[in-house]
Amino acid sequence: MVGPDVSETKVQGLSGEDVKRMIQGAAGWVALHREALNLINVYPVPDGDTGANLGRTLAAASEALGATDNEAPAHEIAAAAASAALLGGRGSSGVIGAQWLRGFAAGLGQDADDSLAIAFNSAAEAARNAVTEPRDGTMISVAADTADAVASVTGGPMAQMQEAVAAAYKSVEYTPEQNPVLKDAGVVDAGARGLEFMLRGMAGALAGEPIPEVPAELGAIDPGWLARRLDSGSDFDGFCTELVVANVADIEGLREVLAGDDETVMLAPDGEDLRIHLHTDEPADAYAAADSAGQIRIFRAVDMRAQAARTHESQSDAAVVAVAQGSGFVRVFSELGAAAIVSGGAADNPSVEMLFSAAESVKGEDVIILPNNHNVTPAAERAGELAAEADQPQRIHVIHNDSQAEGVAALAAVIGGVPIEDVVAEMEEALDAVRIGRVTHAARTVEGDVPIAQGQPFAMLDGEIVGAGESIDKVALTLATQMAESLSGASLFTLYVGEDVSEEQADALAEAIEESTDLEVDLIEGGQPHYPWLMALE
Repeated sequence: MVGPDVSETKVQGLSGEDVKRMIQGAAGWVALHREALNLINVYPVPDGDTGANLGRTLAAASEALGATDNEAPAHEIAAAAASAALLGGRGSSGVIGAQWLRGFAAGLGQDADDSLAIAFNSAAEAARNAVTEPRDGTMISVAADTADAVASVTGGPMAQMQEAVAAAYKSVEYTPEQNPVLKDAGVVDAGARGLEFMLRGMAGALAGEPIPEVPAELGAIDPGWLARRLDSGSDFDGFCTELVVANVADIEGLREVLAGDDETVMLAPDGEDLRIHLHTDEPADAYAAADSAGQIRIFRAVDMRAQAARTHESQSDAAVVAVAQGSGFVRVFSELGAAAIVSGGAADNPSVEMLFSAAESVKGEDVIILPNNHNVTPAAERAGELAAEADQPQRIHVIHNDSQAEGVAALAAVIGGVPIEDVVAEMEEALDAVRIGRVTHAARTVEGDVPIAQGQPFAMLDGEIVGAGESIDKVALTLATQMAESLSGASLFTLYVGEDVSEEQADALAEAIEESTDLEVDLIEGGQPHYPWLMALE
């Protein structure tokens, strides 16, 4: 790869339209090199997703600019892109890239003669502040080196962008000397190269140059090094976990709870939203901590072991993406082997993009989505259409189920080493063999065979209203008894406890159900909203 070659055209100032083209150019350059960046991704984990994560982050930024006015000031255009990048960002490279854009926008907004140099310095600071333990030989050091270089340029924005690209290239080439992992693997840092490509795209767009049609050759990880890392396995333990949480009052307190021994935790604030990225063995604990600190808007957890296996070992078994609400259900789905978990469900439907991105991240040729709510099914099916049209097509199989309890039964039926058609058939058979009960309070008055007043507890069996009463626990006990009588030979009764139910209340109901039905009750803290009691009988 060679150094930069951009126009010598001088520009005296940056307009909003200039910045829009620059960010779109950055997105285009990274998109072009997406797979090449994936193939050299080794730090902190060789899970092969840096190009995909940074590419999706910049795509979100670029798409958001379609709704902006070209006459808007440069810093407003950049700020709109940064906010979209933060909300749509993926992975550590995406969080750092979004924070770099956020700092860049803040610098452009300062009333100064050399706002671009200030923007680069502000961007480098914002990127560094996103990481709990900043490391050299990464995007952080490239951002800093680039800011230092731009500060010494006396020309206008075009000359500054030229110097930024040259400095970034030099800094990226030096990353193996700063990080022994990179040197042993025989590659430069993928995120650092991604930031360089962002700058190349920005400089090229400012100069009016088209995005190249063919990506540059970036090399590949040393196969011996990779084999040793895959054999050790420890690098891939746990889940790459991402959240967007609104209205967090104590950000530093949440950081302390999440960090533990994990140096990868990143927190990036943007208005009322806080973007979080971390690697953890217990994504359910991260969900619970975030849920206590604010309102979860987005949650996604991807099994890094499964992701790495599909990236480097050609693993062929289908990957399962489960939609979940409540920390308990996050724990259950992760323990049962879901390759990715996305937040959503009743009154909180995940977007098509969230489901498509989750399927893409697990890298399976065949991906099964468990919507766990009928309102999520259309988005899952649309995600399947997008996956089939992608550059690397995936076959997405959507299981039509309507509760998390059904999803657990279906996921428990998955076995490896068999054709995808058999896996789907086993999951659907498991759904046919389980009865689902739900107890909640009526949001409005309902007229019908079972009249229900607003706020009154009522019960549903397999989606049909079967009873109502004055006490939610008595309604639940009646429903459990009815379920036991309706399915002879059943042996497994699971009671999932909702988010506002006390331990004493749960124990009391479980004991009452056992006495009434002679079935052993498996009591699980689901943490689900809306339904204090969710039951499954198999």
